[in-house]
Amino acid sequence: MEKVLEVSNLTRVFKEKNKQDFTAVSHVDFCLYEGECLGIIGESGSGKSTTVNMITRLIEPTDGTIILEGEDITHKKGKQLRNIYKKMQMVFQSPVESFDPRRTLGDGIAESLKNNGYSKKEASKAVERVLEKCGLDGSFALKYPHEVSGGQCQRAAIARALAITPSLLICDEATSALDVTIQKEIIELLRSLRENHDRKLSILFICHDLALVQDFCDRVIVMHDGVIVEQGKPDEIIKNPQNDYTKRLIDSVL
Repeated sequence: MEKVLEVSNLTRVFKEKNKQDFTAVSHVDFCLYEGECLGIIGESGSGKSTTVNMITRLIEPTDGTIILEGEDITHKKGKQLRNIYKKMQMVFQSPVESFDPRRTLGDGIAESLKNNGYSKKEASKAVERVLEKCGLDGSFALKYPHEVSGGQCQRAAIARALAITPSLLICDEATSALDVTIQKEIIELLRSLRENHDRKLSILFICHDLALVQDFCDRVIVMHDGVIVEQGKPDEIIKNPQNDYTKRLIDSVL
């Protein structure tokens, strides 16, 4: 299998005036392969989101490299970075807040399509197709974020992320704001999309729910205090954890 994402020595140190430097992420290394779902778990403050924000270039790394489909994107900016987002898209924790409240869901989904050369008519048709692919009627394109449920809004957010057919989808706690029934529906949607996407879809799945990761992910990384303490197949780690922190994390939910 080809590597879609390769992270090496990724580190982020926050410097604050009159305060000691804080290392949020330290020397993180991992790979994500084509068509794979890789979970990253850990408690709040473990470094999961900081790691993701560096990969998506929302935060500048202090050290390390990020390789996406063979291209070093560690220091990409401006137009070069916008081109990278054709390959990599993100689904956030709070679907309603991820949309502009003054614009329809269809407008939000169509934006990236128009930025990539689609005409208004072409974008409108593509929006309808991707909404239906994500389990929503095309009429949802005319609705505003506050007019739909949380689950429906997250489906629209996934549709927005998949509209330009990226190879990498990053889900940062994408189900944690939803109730259990809707969580299951979103996971089933993501599972279906992995199998039926226009190109092999790789997913980086950030989560604190061990059961969800065990059910959905091919491999899992456990983070604690900004470092990777353990990684492997979910069943192996949950049934036979090697690290003391992982053992405590599992005990806390069993």
